[in-house]
This record gives sequence, C-alpha cells and structure tokens, in this order.
Amino acid sequence: MLRKVVQDGVIARKGSSRGVVTLAIRREDPSRVWERRAPLTPEDVAELKGKRPEVDVLVAPCHRRVFRGEEYVKAGARLTTDFRKADIIMGIKEIPLPELPLPASVFQLTSSHPSLLPSTDGPSPHINPAATHLMFSHTHKGQEYNTPLLSRFVAPTSSSSGVNAVYPRLIDYELLTNEKGERTVGFGWFAGAAGVLESLSSLAHSHLSHGIASPFLYTPRPHSSGSFKKCIEQLKEIGKVVKEQGTPEPLGPVIIGVTGSGNVSKGMLDTLAHLPVQHITTEELDALVRNPDVDRRKIYVLHARPNTYFERTDGHPYSREDYYKHPDMYRSVFHDKIYPYLTLLLHGAGWAPGFPRLVTNAQLPSVLAQADALGGLRGRNVGDVSCDIGGALEFLTHSTTLSDPFYTVPNTPVQMMSVDILPTSLPLEASESFSKRLMPYLHSLISSTSGKYKGKEYNPEKDGYGKALEEATVASGGKLKERHMWLQKNVDGFYAGLVNPSASTPTSVTSASTPASTPEAQASPSTTSTLSQATEVEAKKGDATPPKKRILILGSGMVAKPAVDMIAATPGIELVIASNSLEELQTLTRGKEDSVRYRVADVSDPEAYVHLVEESDVVISLLPVAFHPKVGELCVKHGKHLVTASYISPQMKQLDEAAKAANVLLLNEIGLDPGIDHCSAIALLSQIRASPSSEVVSFTSFCGGLPAPDAAEVPLKYKFSWRPAGVLSAALNSARFKINGEMRVIPGESLLKSSFPRVPVSGATFGLEGLANRDSMVYCDTYGLDDGKMRTILRGTLRYPGFAQLMQAFKDLGLLEQSAKVTLNSWTDLLQQAMLVRHKDTALLHDLVPSQDLPVVLDALTWLGLLPSEGTAQRWPSGPHTPALPKDPRTPLDLFAHLLATKLRYNEGERDMVVLSHEIVSRNPSNPSLETVHTSTLISYGSSPSEVTKHLGGTAMARTVGIPVAIAALAVAEGKVASHVKGVVGPMDHSVYTRVLNGLEEVGLGMKESVYAVPRVAERRIGSRDVWNEGTAEGVLVAGLDIPPSDVGVEGLKREHEGAAVIA
Repeated sequence: MLRKVVQDGVIARKGSSRGVVTLAIRREDPSRVWERRAPLTPEDVAELKGKRPEVDVLVAPCHRRVFRGEEYVKAGARLTTDFRKADIIMGIKEIPLPELPLPASVFQLTSSHPSLLPSTDGPSPHINPAATHLMFSHTHKGQEYNTPLLSRFVAPTSSSSGVNAVYPRLIDYELLTNEKGERTVGFGWFAGAAGVLESLSSLAHSHLSHGIASPFLYTPRPHSSGSFKKCIEQLKEIGKVVKEQGTPEPLGPVIIGVTGSGNVSKGMLDTLAHLPVQHITTEELDALVRNPDVDRRKIYVLHARPNTYFERTDGHPYSREDYYKHPDMYRSVFHDKIYPYLTLLLHGAGWAPGFPRLVTNAQLPSVLAQADALGGLRGRNVGDVSCDIGGALEFLTHSTTLSDPFYTVPNTPVQMMSVDILPTSLPLEASESFSKRLMPYLHSLISSTSGKYKGKEYNPEKDGYGKALEEATVASGGKLKERHMWLQKNVDGFYAGLVNPSASTPTSVTSASTPASTPEAQASPSTTSTLSQATEVEAKKGDATPPKKRILILGSGMVAKPAVDMIAATPGIELVIASNSLEELQTLTRGKEDSVRYRVADVSDPEAYVHLVEESDVVISLLPVAFHPKVGELCVKHGKHLVTASYISPQMKQLDEAAKAANVLLLNEIGLDPGIDHCSAIALLSQIRASPSSEVVSFTSFCGGLPAPDAAEVPLKYKFSWRPAGVLSAALNSARFKINGEMRVIPGESLLKSSFPRVPVSGATFGLEGLANRDSMVYCDTYGLDDGKMRTILRGTLRYPGFAQLMQAFKDLGLLEQSAKVTLNSWTDLLQQAMLVRHKDTALLHDLVPSQDLPVVLDALTWLGLLPSEGTAQRWPSGPHTPALPKDPRTPLDLFAHLLATKLRYNEGERDMVVLSHEIVSRNPSNPSLETVHTSTLISYGSSPSEVTKHLGGTAMARTVGIPVAIAALAVAEGKVASHVKGVVGPMDHSVYTRVLNGLEEVGLGMKESVYAVPRVAERRIGSRDVWNEGTAEGVLVAGLDIPPSDVGVEGLKREHEGAAVIA
C-alpha cells in the first residue's frame, strides 16, 4: 500500500509537468454545523475553465455547501471524492485529520492512535499526498490543538531526507498580504454587516419583552434569508416604515452607536445606510435625547471615534500615536459621554490587554442609572461584533451561536448579541467576495504548478502573487519555511508522543478543529487552578518523578524573551508569564506551549496576580521598579522567593527583616548593571583576595548599551531601544567618585562638561568616552573595599566619543529643559522655544555654542529636523522622517525625546551592543612600586532580526538583562543558592554569582579576563597632578581629568543614588 501511494504521488506530479493541473474543492468538516462557505464559486470555476483549459476542477459533494453540486458541474467541474491526482486542494477551515494522507515515513508510528488514521488501511488512497493545500489552518501561531494537523505537513527532525517528496504543501489564507503587509483575503466586512442584522433583531426582541413592538421586529436574520440582497431589501422596507410612521414614542429617538474604524465597522455603516439615517456627533447627543419634538422618522447614527471617548489622565488631548505608545496614560469616558444615550451599541473596535476598556463592570451601573433617567430603554442593548470576552466591554461574559444569538448579562438588564461566527451566516456573499479576492493567487499557483502561463514558460520572478503565495506557505516538502522553523519543536514533540506515549502526549488526536486547551485569556483563580491539577497529574505518573517547580514572570517587556527561552528549555520547570499585553504574551509563548503558560492580568493591581504568586515557587519581577516592593510584600506573605534586575530601593530594604523571618529570599540587582557587573567584580575581587599579600588600590568600572559601530553613523552616535527621556534626564544627574586620591563631586549641571574623553576597554576596536555615574563611593561597602586605602573608585557610563560634547550643546540650547511647557507649530519651532525657556530672553544660537563645536551642532540640528535644510551635504546618512508633531503642550525635554525616539531608532537589520569593563589594580604593600592590573570585559552584540526568534536571541541589552535573571531564578528554584542567603540581597554570595557567571559562559556571555604587572611610576605631570601608568584605564582617566576637587552636596548625592537605576 505504501508503494502504491508514493507511485500515485509521482503520477500526479508527472501529470502537472505535462501542463495539466487538477484543482479540488473539498468539503468542510462535518462537525462545523454552520459552515456553508466555499473557497471558489461556480461562477469563478467557469471563468477559470474558460481561461485555463488545462485545469481540471474536482468538487467533493456536500449538501450543506451554499452552492449545489449541479452548479459546479454546469461550470465545468466534476463531482468526486477521489483527489488522488489533485495538485491543489482548497477549503475554508482546517481539513479533518482522517481525510488527510498520513506521510508514508511515519505511517507506522500511528498504530497506537487509530483516531489519527484515515478510514482505510494505510495512508488515504483518496488524496494526493504531495498536493498543495489552501485553508485557514490555524497552525502558524503555534496553536497547540492543531499540532497534529501541522504534523501532516512537516517531517520529524529524525526523518530521512528521502521521504520529503510525499509531504504536502500548506498555504494559509491568513498569511496572504500585499506589499504593505495588509491581509488581502478575509471576511471582516461580512462580520460587520451580519452583526448589524443580528443586533437589530436582538434589539427588537428586547423591546418586545418591555411591551414595545418596533419596526425592527421584522429584521431578517441573514443565515435564514437566502442572500444578503434579500436582507437589504427587507431592511429597506423597515426603513420605509420608520420614515413614514416613525419609531415608537416610548423609545424616543433611536440612536445607534458604532465603534471601530476597520472593515468590521465599514460593514456596519454600509448596512445601516439602507435605513433613513442621520449621522450625529457626540456633542449633539444630550440635546437630541432631551428634545421633546425630535424627529422619530430617522435613525440617528453616531460613529464614535477614539478621540471623542479616550482622554489622557493628565488632561492633555488625545493623540493616536501617543495612545498606542502610552495606553496606560488614557482612560475611557465612553460610559459617561456616549453609552447612556444609545438605543443600541454596535461594538466593532479592537482591544488588547493593557489598553483602557471601553466600559468596565464597575462603570456599568452608573451607565444604566443615567440611561434610565433619560428614558427610552437606553443602554440596554449591545451587539458586540468584536466579541472579546471580558475585553473592551468587560461585562461580555461569553460568545453566542446562530442558534441562540443573544443573552442577558447576569444581574443587569443588558442584552448582548455576541455571535462569534457571523460571516458564516452570509455564506453566499462571503464566498463570492472571498473567491474573487483569491482568484489572482489561484491563477499564479496554477501557473507555478504547470510551469506555463498563457502558453509561455512561467517566470516566477515577474509574479507578485507568486511571491505572496510563497510568503504564505507554512510548510513544503516536509519542511517548515524559515519564518516558521520555531514550530519544529512542536512537531517533534508530537511525533515523539506517537513513538513513546510516556515521553510526550499528543495534545489532540481526534480532531484538528477542536481545541483541547485554549490560551488562558484572563487571570483568575479558576483558570490557574488547572496548572496545579496538571502538576499533580504529572507527579502521579511515576513515583520517581518529582513535581515540577513553578516560576512566575511578571511582565513581558523587551528583556523577557531571553529569560523565557532559557527557563522554558529547562527540564523540571513550569513557567507562567503574567502581563497586561496579550500580544506580547502570545509572542513569548509561541512554540513553548508544552512548558509555558500565560495569564493576562492587570499587573498594576496586585489582586489580579496574587493567586499566581501563591501557586509559584519563585517569582521574577520584570515590572517597573516602583512595583517591586509590592511584589516583594506578596512573596514574603506567601513564602515565595523573588528575583529582580533592579537596584535595591529603600522600600525594598524595609522588607529585609520580614523576609528573613519568613525564610524568603528577595534577590535583586541581577541584570546587567546592576547584575553582571556585580557578579564579575566580586568574582575578580575574590581571586585577588585569595592572595593575603594583595591589597586593592583602584577600582574602575564602566558599562554602556550602544548601537554596534556599523549602526552608529548618526548624531550622538547613539540609538534608543527604550524611552529616550530616561537617557536625556540621566545627563542631568550629579556624580561622586574618588580618583588618584582626590574626592570629586560633579553637580548635574556640569556632568557633560566633565566627561572622560577616552576610556580604554580591552578588546574594543572602537573608541569610547565615559560619564561618571551617580555615587561611586557607595560601592566601597558593596564590594568590601577600604575607602581609606583606595586611591580610585569610579563607576561610569560608556558612550562613543562626541556624545557628551553634542549633548552639552543640546543642553545649552535648552533642549533638556523641564521647567516649562511649550506648544509647537512645527519642529523648527522647538529650538527657539527651548532657548527662551532656558535663557528667558532672546538668544542667538551662535552665542550659546562654542565656535569649534558649531559645525557639528548645526549639522546635527539640521539632520534632526530642528533647522531647515538648505540642501547642503550632511555628515551622516539620511535618517527617518520626523514624527507627527504633538499637539499638546510639553516640556522641551519631552518634545526632544519624542523626536529622538523616531529619528534615532534602530532600523531593520541594525544591532545593538553592550560593553562592560572592569579594571582592578592591586599591589603588595611590601613592594608598592609594582602593581598588578586585573581586567574583566564583556562585549556582546545583539542578534539580527532574522535571528531574534532563535533560542536566547534578541538585543544585546535584552540578553544581558534577561539571561542573568533566568539563571538566578533557576538556581533559586532548584535549591542551588546557599540556605543562609535570605532576606533582601544582591548577588554577592558565592553560590549566586558563580552560578550566574558559569551560566553566562555557557551561552557565550562570559567575561574575558587578563592580568599583567606594571611599575608604579609617574610618567608625566599635568599642572599639580602626577599622571601614573597611562597604560592602565586608571592612568588614562586621570590624564583626561579636568574636574576641580569638591566635597559639596555629598549627602544630597547619596539620597539621589538610593534606588536609582543605571542608565545604560
């Protein structure tokens, strides 16, 4: 039988090579009761046959399909279930597993899983095993329940290369896009159109239950109307009744509110246009409802735009760009300004966790109270076409079906229509539209299969649709396409479960269309309890298998991915991630469903995730530093350990005694800076102290996150991967350090002027400058250094040469001012406005910038768009266009940061870089003329975009923060940290820092160390200062020093340092 199947596959391919292409339309899964759509209409089949006589079209008989088999036959197709010679097989949704041939290479693996087999003995003889399949497969996002389906198209890693010829190709409609990346084949408009009809029908039933019969009682339900055209004809008749008789008096003016701006809302508005509608604005609502003489022969439609119901919490006006960047700064006033006035709300706007809800559960009672006061049964009817459970409309509790389309929200009078398969209720028009959009792609696919187009050789290079089809291909020839290679692990796990069920259990072996488990979209005790049950079941599988340790990550930002990758790949660990961003959670967990679960939770509210803390062994907080103390409190209360990458704040310090009493470890400062810097410095100091005759006399440490040298051809030679305002503000911080025996204090006003022009770093092939970083003297206690014996102790931030000079000019010009807000008419206004804020009167740029710096400053301002360009040659390559101008008043610093976020962003293909460098000088007191220099250096580059999806890939900053956090958390979970390490600590214990450093070494982030001896001699004298050993970093820094000694402001500087994070 296997030989026969392979031969059939070869025969089919030979047929294609003769120019004959067989196209087949399969039936949809019989378990999908309402699925009546077809991917290709009889009309388009006839057109295809007329233009492409070499095409043979096969159609599987189906009495549920919207088009009858006879129509396809008349169009030139043949009715059959024999698809053995079909080159292309089309459907709408996933093909049922029993109807898809099992690859010959793994047929023998399924003997213990008969539900995976076709109904016949051996691989199915009815479908060509090498065909190209088109469908909405729901496999490319790593949907766990469809891994068995994906495995029909992808060979296991262990498979021999000789069997690839009999694997089918999978093309997913959802991945078909145009050159702008926009989806080209879909059903959104029909969801909106059907949603209007279903919602009006629901509205009429609601009114009838209150004793009011409205014209909408005759609204046609699309699935039982035969066609959308008939629905519209009936809707127009309803409109005539409204125009002639008006709507019932008890209802007052019927006002329908529409949200959304995409195809869904367009479908809504296009359908409502067949009624006698009058469009209104939000400002007209109150007067309209209160007008006793209102014209009830119209339907009033309000298309609510986000700028009318979202507002910033600080009172500033709505900005779309700002809203998507800072959704936490916005709140919805829809519940107050719009919802109470609506007879029907048609909701078609998208929503994602982390963004403000349109209406919350807490707001609903006030909505209904206000609506009741207005009369007309307002606020009681909703058609939620977007159907986000518990989403923008938090009170939406579940979706409904066409058989039972609406329900009453518990404990409220609100009636909800929330059918989530609306396009299937318009199978005729939805299929016609889909078929027309698909036809160009189909012609391309036929040409590429036959090798001919209009009698000539097919040239794929000239076929844009062919390129789109290639991009939409998930797998071909038994191999995943490069962008989907991360799914191979899922496939291998599935096959492993077939060979050895105890090794891995297939998620679903009965149906590719029925999820065995769905993503946990809302954090709640009920959903997380399944994790506990899963752990218990795992423990019961064998007495020798200990229960898995569970690590909880709070936050899903830029440093999360490497941490997630490392923890997810560790046996015996179960990982849960909680965040308010569903999109980020899905990205982080894609391909890791066997070891990672996620929860959407409002991480600003501890009550939303406390149950997750209770069920975990270790918690990692990647939240903003202000949230850490509260997380720490919960960990202490419930006896859980905590790991963070942030400095120990005063609030966190206060938990020390309670944590020790609870035998809890709150491990902080375990990222890059602080983190790797601590671990490497302490390890190096420990080596030095192993020799009793050595004493440390100098400690310098510099760290910086920078663009890689080939990405630094921009002003400042710097790019932003996070909020620019933080970098700009850091340029205003004070600093304190000791160098060459002298204490130095630099006020923030002088920091940039006091930069170190050269900071030597071992192994660096590029120049660097440095800025002192806050209070270095506190590290005498941290590292056990005797400040009385230390001639130098200095920590700083690295930048490329020229950064401080140019940033100082920006500061002198007022661009870093925060004392007042300004409003701009254009970006060229910013410079003049900023100078007025700083200097209070008219100032000339040439008077504020030293003449030697003027050329580079003018070029930079022009490049950034702050000065008009006169067409002169630029010293840097052209950059991105300036962003949209903020309309609200902002400080010069905030405006400058907004500009830099766009102009100095990382472009596609550019990498970042992290540089960390320690130099420690020691000596034997009995021989002070000879000193030993110890260096420890890390230079790490980020992954290119194509590598980011790989294990532990990402930006250099993300890797050097996320991976140490993961290593430390795993050490805590696995009991590798010494038992005496409890309370609020940094990574100062040997059991912590050695494990972190060893783990970093294993992933290519090891520190490079060197040791060499130098004589202690004065090489030259600068003023009254001897310069010693310019071959060392300390000597070079002393030589570049131009800061007068000072002891002013030490206490204030200490307070400024408390809890502050280093700006890398």
